Amino acid sequence: MSATPVRDKVSALMALAGGGTNKAAAEAAGVSPGTIATWRRKPEFAGALADLREVVARRPFDAVAVMAAADAAEQRLASGSAVRVEGGRWHVTVEVPSGASARRVEQLTARAIARGLRALREAEGR
Repeated sequence: MSATPVRDKVSALMALAGGGTNKAAAEAAGVSPGTIATWRRKPEFAGALADLREVVARRPFDAVAVMAAADAAEQRLASGSAVRVEGGRWHVTVEVPSGASARRVEQLTARAIARGLRALREAEGR
């Protein structure tokens, strides 16, 4: 998805599931409303939002179930992360839209590599 910490994405999910706008979710996550709009188009984020909204809409309201759903959303988003470690190797996922120009593929690849390097530095505590 992006280099934004998963916890910030969950904050955005909570705001949206509670009926908040993209602007409110952006403020909760510390990103722009445009970023929220982009996240909402991603299957992992949209699915997590649908699941969380379903739990939030239940009556009577069950805070424990909402927190469990938020934890599940966090795990779901973390597993769909563009940067992951598997078998001691770092893997970076690049999403390239069909029909993208060679220049756009190069830009997206460079950004993905930069995300991977940031994640590596964070993991090493630098």
